[in-house]
Amino acid sequence: MRRALFALALLPAIPARAQETRLRLSETGTARRMPDEVVAQLRVEARAASPAAAQDAANRAMAAALERARGVPGLRATTGRASAYRNERPNAAPEWVAQQALTLRSGEAVPLLTLVGQLQALGLAMSDLAWQLSDALAREARDEATREALRLMRARAELVARELGLRVAALREVALDAPEASRPMPRVAAMMAARAEAAPPVSAPEEIVVHATVSAELTLAPP
Repeated sequence: MRRALFALALLPAIPARAQETRLRLSETGTARRMPDEVVAQLRVEARAASPAAAQDAANRAMAAALERARGVPGLRATTGRASAYRNERPNAAPEWVAQQALTLRSGEAVPLLTLVGQLQALGLAMSDLAWQLSDALAREARDEATREALRLMRARAELVARELGLRVAALREVALDAPEASRPMPRVAAMMAARAEAAPPVSAPEEIVVHATVSAELTLAPP
């Protein structure tokens, strides 16, 4: 037993492993783009004494709207969910109301806005008008914002390490978050919803800001 203890005492001392410091950071990058697509939301609404009559009138109005939309080059028209409900009226017989949404998208503002004015004259109501980024431009802006967030994170990590007398030794974990681009408020939407003349609405695009956030855990160690 004494021989074993003596042999253990002769072993060279093993230095304690240097303590690592973990650093958690989060940075957000931004990119700005002018929107390249305008989107209008309209609604067909028909009223009648029976649900079948109301729905038939709404269908005919939507068919006419789609026919006009097909005549505009480069414009995409899609329909939304159709619904019908019974409307109780004081001192009058109940009526049925049928509705369906219509979405118009185009990279050219003037033809789309002209069509919106025509459809409003036919009785469609507009609920929203806004500019947005196309899918390709949104991806481009998101990638730029992500690169900026990564640059900011690396620079901040190196700053913290220097101030602590350490160095960035390893990158343990990275998480990316790209929230939806901030959308400018459509300043003409409320006014246009209440208008019914054929004059097209007027809309000017505003710059859209795209954000991307990078969170990471890094390891700092002595130099």
